[in-house]
Amino acid sequence: MSDLHGLLDHATDGIESPRLEQVALRTAHRRRTRRRGAAAAAVTSMLVAVVAVVGNQTGPRTDSNPPTVPPGLTPTVTPSTPSAPALETTPRWDPREVDDLPAAPAQVVPALPDIIDPPPSSPLLADDPAGSAVVAVEERGTAQVLGTDGGWRRVPLDGRYPRLALSPGGTRLAVYYYLDTEDPDHTYAVTVHDLTTGESTVIEPPPGFVPWDDTGWSFLDEDQLLLNSGPASYAVSLETGAAESRPYRAGLSRTVDPDGDVLVSSDWSEPNVLLDYAGETPREVSMAQTGRLARIVADDDTVVGTSYDKGPFAVYVADRATLTPRATLPVLDTDGNYSNWALGPQALLDDGAVLLRVAALGGGRATGFRLVLWQPADGALSVVSSSDLPVEASVVFAAGLLRG
Repeated sequence: MSDLHGLLDHATDGIESPRLEQVALRTAHRRRTRRRGAAAAAVTSMLVAVVAVVGNQTGPRTDSNPPTVPPGLTPTVTPSTPSAPALETTPRWDPREVDDLPAAPAQVVPALPDIIDPPPSSPLLADDPAGSAVVAVEERGTAQVLGTDGGWRRVPLDGRYPRLALSPGGTRLAVYYYLDTEDPDHTYAVTVHDLTTGESTVIEPPPGFVPWDDTGWSFLDEDQLLLNSGPASYAVSLETGAAESRPYRAGLSRTVDPDGDVLVSSDWSEPNVLLDYAGETPREVSMAQTGRLARIVADDDTVVGTSYDKGPFAVYVADRATLTPRATLPVLDTDGNYSNWALGPQALLDDGAVLLRVAALGGGRATGFRLVLWQPADGALSVVSSSDLPVEASVVFAAGLLRG
């Protein structure tokens, strides 16, 4: 189903952190028209997705039958290239067996706890600043952040359909609300909580802003927000609230690298290229060798993403300059769940390892996820952190703290 993108991504967008309604919006409803009833559609899509996860027992999807794409669009299947990994000869990992993986070495990602389990209640952030947080969770109308000191803090919410974003270093939390058709005063304003002081600031969208289906706030760095809305993008200063128009296009997936540069994987209706906005002139890099990439993450010289465009669903590690694959993790995509929403890169670590977010669907489960460490050098897989939070909970991470 930008991260059921990705309904789930941003993410990636990623990016993109996977949440059911986000996946539905990004994949099942990728239409560039303003819809005032989108919030109700998101809730409906979320419920349908949950039923699909636990109720579709018809067996694995064949490789020639890719998951559903936006209505009216046909996935572009690029010709096979000799430089792409030979997926047919590589065993595919079954992510339903994620709980059979060994535990990762202690402190491999020091910021993460072994178990992500927010308590029923916690102190207000305003009364007990956290300094920084590695993860933020919204569940059933309650939002909490896990400080790097190991303590949880609660952040007040004042609307329906909240969306969360953590800055790369975890010192800022952004909270905004998806379109509420019952609130005529909804403006897509964002509240930014400073985790170092507990104080908060409300920032309004810039003049002339028009909401689209994919409207959302994220972070470029600790001092700037990124507002994306259809064909428009803005960098917004946290200090002044001033907005500067940016050329970033909408796409299948979007990510921000450690330097604050944006990369966008083109949507199915666009040419099969990755747009790299590092430098003064954006580059277009062909995704012919990997297939169209979703849920991308990146650093200075590497891009990681998922693709089913060239055959079996897989995670690719590719050279950023050319998108020549360096390593591939083929994945058994039972019922299309994993390519649609249940698996995607969460972070590219400084040592080259990849942190994957994998929904725990074995045994008919529809709750919980695991953060899995993949070592592209030798293919080793291990579990770094676990959670039994329901799939409809929103869980976002501070990307810089995950990287190391």
